[in-house]
Amino acid sequence: MADEPIPAVSIRGLTKRFLSTLALDHVDLTIRRGEIHALVGENGAGKSTLIKTLAGLYTPDEGEIHIDGRLVHPGSEDLPIAFVHQDLGLVDELSIGENVALVAGFPKSGGFISWRRVWSQTRDIYATMGVEPPDPRALVGTLSAASKAVLGIVRALSRKAGIVVLDEPTASLPGPDAEHLFDILRRLRASGTSILYVSHRLNELFGLADSVTVFRDGRHVSTNPIGALTTDAIVRDMLGRDLEIDHRGAEAGGGRPLLLEVEGLCIGEQGPFSFTVGAGEVLGLVGLRGAGHEAIGRTIFGARRQEQGTIRLGGDVIPADLGIAGRIARGIALLAGDRLRESAISGMSLRENLYPNTANVGGRAFLPIRHDRETAEAARVLDRFDVRPPDPSALIDWLSGGNQQKVFVGRWLATGARLFIMEEPTAGVDIGAKGVIHRMLRDIAAQGAGILVISSDFEEVASLCDRALVIGRGAIVAELAGSALTLDGLIARSSTGAEAAPSVS
Repeated sequence: MADEPIPAVSIRGLTKRFLSTLALDHVDLTIRRGEIHALVGENGAGKSTLIKTLAGLYTPDEGEIHIDGRLVHPGSEDLPIAFVHQDLGLVDELSIGENVALVAGFPKSGGFISWRRVWSQTRDIYATMGVEPPDPRALVGTLSAASKAVLGIVRALSRKAGIVVLDEPTASLPGPDAEHLFDILRRLRASGTSILYVSHRLNELFGLADSVTVFRDGRHVSTNPIGALTTDAIVRDMLGRDLEIDHRGAEAGGGRPLLLEVEGLCIGEQGPFSFTVGAGEVLGLVGLRGAGHEAIGRTIFGARRQEQGTIRLGGDVIPADLGIAGRIARGIALLAGDRLRESAISGMSLRENLYPNTANVGGRAFLPIRHDRETAEAARVLDRFDVRPPDPSALIDWLSGGNQQKVFVGRWLATGARLFIMEEPTAGVDIGAKGVIHRMLRDIAAQGAGILVISSDFEEVASLCDRALVIGRGAIVAELAGSALTLDGLIARSSTGAEAAPSVS
């Protein structure tokens, strides 16, 4: 129609190939002016490829991109698009103002940096977003995760972009912090900014997004106004089928033999913590960010100092001074929440990432590595956990977050671990991969291992765990199990606290 307003972004027939892989298959996407447009899909659906094409990192093989009605070529011209990635790229050792100036530029006076103008430009950008400006001289490393997420947007908007692309901005944020971020996005929308919002958390789209586009296997599946959708409808478009829901295992207790016993554990000013995990049980430790649950798993693993208390595994006391290697040998595994920095061995293959210690596949010190044996074992693990691509020689860097996580779980299985400590096990993965990882954990538990899930994702804990301990202000404030273990119950206990919980066992 002649009166149809020109969209902020119009993508038509965009296609991108990587050798034999068709990452984008003639996809279309339209983002109106002043709307929040959500883009969803499983890992590997093409979302990241689209974003990197918009950013000019990839050159499309076919198709056109129009910005404000003009044909553009990202990478060869400056465009009014700002990108806020899941890895914000902030420098913790620098101040807030310096981090903003890295993008906005350092104002100068007389040929020298004017720090007064550096600080004022930061305050001005925060003010335009309707956010109370922090002290621009404060170090970024002192900020909360939510404040860092806001800073990422502030820094992006310092380029005066009319279009903002956000990739998983709430992946590491608990509910209250995420809602604060949503308020800022709504203000940006009201000011006329167009937002492409990529997320795996479907529930947060309702009340935030105006439209939702679904990609699957590199193709555009659907675009609908949010008011015409339900979570189930979005999932069907993402997967091409209805999601099979995995229900929790048996009720708490159930005659399980004790596997882990923690008594009077103190970590700094937090604690004492006392609880148990049964063989075959999935126990969640949940709380708002900073509540104290994040440190418990790392202390059990030996990555943080155990100041007081006793830890028993299978009835045997774990010496407080026993290092990480000794605890791994006892059967304790930790799947770190920061996959890229603490789990992935970048630049190496899936086989090498699965078996960084050749002893796990029958190797011995000072003997040649049996590549054929490792490759055969790796192929079995990749097939068992539906890792895509199921190629032991593929680089870990090529995989999506969900598929990387499957590899890291497989790595620990090879060690024969008895206790799996899982930090945010499905953060930043799509709903299909999330279901696969949940089934993996339930299968591990069914074989007699104990699973300790450390999470701020209340929905995940409610659906995956047999029992949950709510941590608040460095103490266990509630225990939920069976019919009491619900999303509403976890949110209420975490947000308001509770009277001291009874003895936890």
